[in-house]
Amino acid sequence: MLSPQVLSKGDQYTVLRPDRLTTTEGRQVTHIPLAAVQEVRADGDTALQIVLTDGATRRLPGGNAYATSAFLTALTAALPEQRDPAGSALVTTEETGAVIKVWQVWIGALTLLAAFGGYVWWTGSAHGAGMGFAAFFAAPGTLLGGLSCVGVLFSIRTRATLRRRGITVAAARHYHPNGRRASYYKYTDTSGNEHTTGYGSGRSTQEIHIVYDPETPSTSVAVEPLYVTVVKHAFYASASLALLALGLWGVLAPYI
Repeated sequence: MLSPQVLSKGDQYTVLRPDRLTTTEGRQVTHIPLAAVQEVRADGDTALQIVLTDGATRRLPGGNAYATSAFLTALTAALPEQRDPAGSALVTTEETGAVIKVWQVWIGALTLLAAFGGYVWWTGSAHGAGMGFAAFFAAPGTLLGGLSCVGVLFSIRTRATLRRRGITVAAARHYHPNGRRASYYKYTDTSGNEHTTGYGSGRSTQEIHIVYDPETPSTSVAVEPLYVTVVKHAFYASASLALLALGLWGVLAPYI
């Protein structure tokens, strides 16, 4: 079964479902049944025009000409033989929760970049070029060290939770339809839902033992000896704390 094609540009994207088109733009989601579509036309190289059975039109922008052409071909082939003349009357729209738009992400990223640049410039101007150079590397190091420490804490908490209530199963190596071996394993929980795990991706065995959380079955870890878990987390924790300490020293040194 082929994955549904998506035509997207900026904050708007349209997904081709078996029986409808679903267009999402900001908080608004529009569903267009394929039976309400009369035809699809190219609107330039990177956009499509949907003509409904009652004559109304809608424009779907795409990111590049190749993706737009592929979406046009797939959508044309998916249109049913029997159409519904109601057209626009079959189109439904709903509101979703708050979403973060692309321009908001760019503004946030540029603001952080400007703040970082200002901090480095101020440190270099007030305490010398050497301290400014140190600050340039220290601030990202502090952030990376802090995030690494948080990651280690989450991993330890997950291991502790699974040790208390985890269910152990044999996860089987997954193979693609063409017979090529995948880099992940799949397992099924007690409810019959299938999940994947990236643990053991470098192994050549056909199955590995994993432990998953029955309350959140997608959370899983590979079964390994206790000493391996302890040594691994001790190493990651030490490296993360060292990076955090080094970063904090570089950030605070000019002001101490």
